[in-house]
Amino acid sequence: MEIAFIFTALLLCGVSVYYFCKANYCACTKAGECDNPVNQYWLGAMCSAVLSLLLCCVALHVEKGTLLWLVLMVSCFSGAFISAKRNAKKRCTKAKQANALLTNEPN
Repeated sequence: MEIAFIFTALLLCGVSVYYFCKANYCACTKAGECDNPVNQYWLGAMCSAVLSLLLCCVALHVEKGTLLWLVLMVSCFSGAFISAKRNAKKRCTKAKQANALLTNEPN
């Protein structure tokens, strides 16, 4: 039972990070256009994080559950950060290659 709670908490941490990233992307790319979706994304991120924290606390009691929740959230955010860095690097490399093709310069 406790393992199921922890697994569900991990899934909810992932959902929370996904909604957080969606909210930030929407706020940065469509400032002023998507206020309502940003609010929905933020609400989804916060609700998922709180449910995840509650499940961790129920599974392992308050102190250890909170520590586990922090580890889960940090690992999910770290994965999202690493993924964003890799995607940005790929986009930068592709943009340089496209620019080199347009100007007939060697890579």
